[in-house]
Amino acid sequence: MISHDVGSAAAHIANPCGHTICGECGFDWIARNKRAPTCAICRTKLIRAAPLIPNIAMDNTIAKHVGALAASGCVDWQPTGAKHKEWAQRRECVLDRLSVWGS
Repeated sequence: MISHDVGSAAAHIANPCGHTICGECGFDWIARNKRAPTCAICRTKLIRAAPLIPNIAMDNTIAKHVGALAASGCVDWQPTGAKHKEWAQRRECVLDRLSVWGS
């Protein structure tokens, strides 16, 4: 999986190859390669109508991991901590971009 860090923002699957990519990274990659979008991992040509599909299973796994980091006492991953706030903000940004993308 390609991502900025452990707090991957809104995981997505590259369509059709199936690689999992952080939504933020995936949308940035596609924006740089608009003419012929490819998978950031294997360079397979993506389906233009739906280049990225939300990976709900991975997204839930990451959310559980973020929760476990908070439960372990890691202050930065508490709901008011810097890393948690950044992760939540990046995730919201990706979800907003996805809603615009689908319009």
